[in-house]
Amino acid sequence: MKVKPEEIVRRFHAAADQCRLVLLCGPNVTRCQALVDELVKPLAQSSERVDLTISDVTESAARLNDEANSASLFGDKRYIVLRLNSGEAVRATSAIETLLASASGGDPVFVIAPGMGDKTALAKSIIAAPDAMIATCYETSPEQAAAAIVTMAKTEGLRLSREMAQEIAALTSNDLVLARLEVEKIALYLDATPESPQTPESDVLALLGAENDEEDIGLLIHAALNGDAPRLAQEIAASRAQGISEIGLIRIMLRHLTKLAELRSKVDNGGNVDSVAGHPSVFFKEQKHFKRQLRIWSSAHIARLIDRILQLEIALKSSGQPDQVLLEEELLLIARKAARSR
Repeated sequence: MKVKPEEIVRRFHAAADQCRLVLLCGPNVTRCQALVDELVKPLAQSSERVDLTISDVTESAARLNDEANSASLFGDKRYIVLRLNSGEAVRATSAIETLLASASGGDPVFVIAPGMGDKTALAKSIIAAPDAMIATCYETSPEQAAAAIVTMAKTEGLRLSREMAQEIAALTSNDLVLARLEVEKIALYLDATPESPQTPESDVLALLGAENDEEDIGLLIHAALNGDAPRLAQEIAASRAQGISEIGLIRIMLRHLTKLAELRSKVDNGGNVDSVAGHPSVFFKEQKHFKRQLRIWSSAHIARLIDRILQLEIALKSSGQPDQVLLEEELLLIARKAARSR
């Protein structure tokens, strides 16, 4: 069945045992991820998570269904998260349709399919299935982001004013994954819980340095993409001392790369680098970095970078290595590649 993004979490949790598949599609990749995070949050406390990518389900159309019906090593419940990059949904169609056609119920499967539309043959199959849901995630407006932030704050035990929700939305550019990180940070600081809700003071964002956190992360990202290895080493050392959110950095980097890809497309279509990067729609503090990066990174390389960062997020959730180590290794690789391309 087709469900609105703002309703899918409630609808799934109300009848989780009756739904074998949830697919999030559309142009807003971070919204797709944010919804999956909300969908699996109750499951993550007591179930084993299994992450799959396109390579796992193209080798065998039965793999996805097999995973959904496999027993955990310790007999625990499981849930499967299949992450697809833009354009990969068509290659996963056989695997998903095999799952839908299976007579056995199995553990729930959540599919992140950014870029896929809701008019495709696969989407129509999911809409027609009684035990599957699909939601299309469009770009989040400031009003939608603020409303979602108020709702997520309630689940963390925060009585958030509309004004503060709007401030968090603006601070995170309506990215609900980053917004959740800010909400969780405030809840932790105030020791808020649903059983003991708290009302944040108006200065809490400034007190916790949310804006400065994003600026610090921006310095790391620019050093890597600009190919400035010495500066990157300095920023990594500073980040170790201050502490940063690895997932927050990934989200901000994906947002930056999406903007870089958009500008690169304009250059590929005949636009001048200085004019494209110097447009008023580009924040003035970012313009010098975009000019440099547009001269280093081609559209194909930016697309590969986005794929690598999405894969890094999966690695952060499943690898036994410390998150900071994986992140630093990837940033250093990016810096070396950029330095060679200058």
